[in-house]
Amino acid sequence: MNELYQIRLSRHLRQMLRYLRLVFNDHFVIALMFFVGGLGLAYSNWLKTVSVQDTWIVAIVGLILWLGLAVGRVATLLEPADVVFLLPREHDLHGYLVHAWHYSWWLAQVVQVVLVGLTVPILMIVARLSGLSLLVLLVTQLALKDSQLTGSVTRLYRLTLAQRRWSQLGYWVLALVIMMLTLFVSPWLGAILALVLAGGVRWWHTQVWPHTVIAWRDDIKLEANRMLGIYRFFNLFTDVPMVQGTVKRRRYLDWLVKWAPQKQSQAFSYLFARGMVRGTEFSGLVSRLTIIGAILLYFSGHGWLAIALDVIFIYLIGFQLLPFYKRYDNIVFTHIYPIDLKQRFSNFQRLLTVVLSLTGVVFLIAFWLSNASLAQVGILLVINVIEIYLLVAWYAKLRLA
Repeated sequence: MNELYQIRLSRHLRQMLRYLRLVFNDHFVIALMFFVGGLGLAYSNWLKTVSVQDTWIVAIVGLILWLGLAVGRVATLLEPADVVFLLPREHDLHGYLVHAWHYSWWLAQVVQVVLVGLTVPILMIVARLSGLSLLVLLVTQLALKDSQLTGSVTRLYRLTLAQRRWSQLGYWVLALVIMMLTLFVSPWLGAILALVLAGGVRWWHTQVWPHTVIAWRDDIKLEANRMLGIYRFFNLFTDVPMVQGTVKRRRYLDWLVKWAPQKQSQAFSYLFARGMVRGTEFSGLVSRLTIIGAILLYFSGHGWLAIALDVIFIYLIGFQLLPFYKRYDNIVFTHIYPIDLKQRFSNFQRLLTVVLSLTGVVFLIAFWLSNASLAQVGILLVINVIEIYLLVAWYAKLRLA
């Protein structure tokens, strides 16, 4: 079982590295450097405006740390065929899950260290925490994450519905109480309670797993959902075959298709519009990127950082929509339409223009709501028009030629 997990882990890491190379290309790394630098500058300037009297910020930091405990799940790497081929060795699967816990533990705890590190300047200014108290806070956060991961492994076994619900609810309530006691009463008290909770969850795990069986179907589904979340992130930057969209009728969006002219030369305009409205893969991608971009634009202020974010997100949306042009190439009926390729590409450009224009309008509204002046909104409007024109008329033609 140990060898099996190591084989699967190495295969999983190779696959992740292959996609990470595509995600973190030269252009994205440069944009990410500007983005992180801008956020760091904005964070540094904001720290100069806070004081000891802003105690509400400590509560917000506690909620952020508490919510950060949800980042990082157990990577079991279970596959659908395991329910058949590993069933005879079900008792030995505990060693397999221990290896999965160890791998997930180190990965998740790195995230917690980074998260606590980002909150250190705020806590030093507002809560007046010393270096030793901040170290104790880090221990508390790591112990709480340890409890969360151990409880997740325990729930991989077949438990009653009440045990599952109460164990999850009880953990999150206790974690929130411990975090608030750490920040408002004493870091040492919070650390002691967090370590007691971690020990209690581990004891509960030792009492459960020898006397029950693996919840195979639930665990396989849980791992499939975890990997789907990772693939959806990669799908924002490149085409991922594992992400398969579904089709929904969505009658309430029929009015969006009316912009497609009802004539033969615009047949693909109607097809692309219907596919965008009814499909979940590309419409969901556009929706997620638009919402994330609008939120970042709203909170990034109205300087050059907001303009850079606007340009990056419109480019990402346009880039991710390009594979939609060949979405229906495997359908034979699209090849017998009396429409040449120039008209088809023109129809796709029309769709691309409409989608990017709607996204640009949403970004302009978010930018305006961030107290930007009309002159700044006008500048961003001009930038959006130029970028959308270049993406539709030049970049799309270059990529799809």
